[in-house]
Amino acid sequence: MKIKTNYHSHNTFCDGKSTMEDMVLGAIDKHFTHFGISSHAPYPLDNDFALKEENFFAYRTEFERLKDKYKNKINLFLGLEMDFVPHLIENIRQNAETKYHLDFFIGSVHQVVNTMSEIRSPMSNADTWFIDGSKQEKYDNGLNLLFDGDIRKGVICFYTQQIEMIKKNRPDVLGHADKIVMHNKDRYFKENEPWYMDAVVGLWDTVIKYDTIVEVNTRGIYRKRHNDFYPSSTWLKYLVEKHIPLTIATDCHKSEETDCCYGEALEYLKFIGCKDLYYFDGSWKAEKTENYIV
Repeated sequence: MKIKTNYHSHNTFCDGKSTMEDMVLGAIDKHFTHFGISSHAPYPLDNDFALKEENFFAYRTEFERLKDKYKNKINLFLGLEMDFVPHLIENIRQNAETKYHLDFFIGSVHQVVNTMSEIRSPMSNADTWFIDGSKQEKYDNGLNLLFDGDIRKGVICFYTQQIEMIKKNRPDVLGHADKIVMHNKDRYFKENEPWYMDAVVGLWDTVIKYDTIVEVNTRGIYRKRHNDFYPSSTWLKYLVEKHIPLTIATDCHKSEETDCCYGEALEYLKFIGCKDLYYFDGSWKAEKTENYIV
């Protein structure tokens, strides 16, 4: 069986730039056999990136139309990329299964809460540290505002938040696990510092315990915001050695991005000895990397 899969894609229902149909057509053009629709899930604080709650029915309806229209060309699956934010959005698996009735969901952390301070529910975006997006100054300002510039405290909260998300929700896929490094660019810390490596290993220990699939996210490379995958190449070697399940994801926001750096990720994983990658076809299954196409 020859397959090509990607379960992390965005479209104009959230912050994507292409319509859902154009994303599907882009995936077909790039010879994907399995493709996931995964807009950012509705988010309760003011934002310009997430699917609006009132538009979820239209989101599902459009997905069902496309799934039927292109059923002889590609296998489509309905998902969401769901943020976990302590004391604000915690029961993401329950929402995925009983509220949205998804095929799968990606668990991600974009907004970091300072759980080392007085615990309270975030009331506005100023109560969280936004570690994503295109603006480095927003990362810097959030670090100063929420953590008094203490990068170690902020980073540990980021990884602790992911650990808590996995323990409480067992997401199908862990999204861009070390994206905290994107705006760091070696300015605040080096990725080989012992305290940082300990924090990441703590996450992998939890991933192993809860048998979580980790995505190999290529977006940082092709958007030129980072010089490596998420997780980084060094960590991917560690994950392969530990037999942690992996899947390749391009985190595409435009139809032409559906397979950006996909081939590079596949070849690197083969090079470091990865024998299997995981795909979803009603349930998550392993398939030999030699059977993946580019």
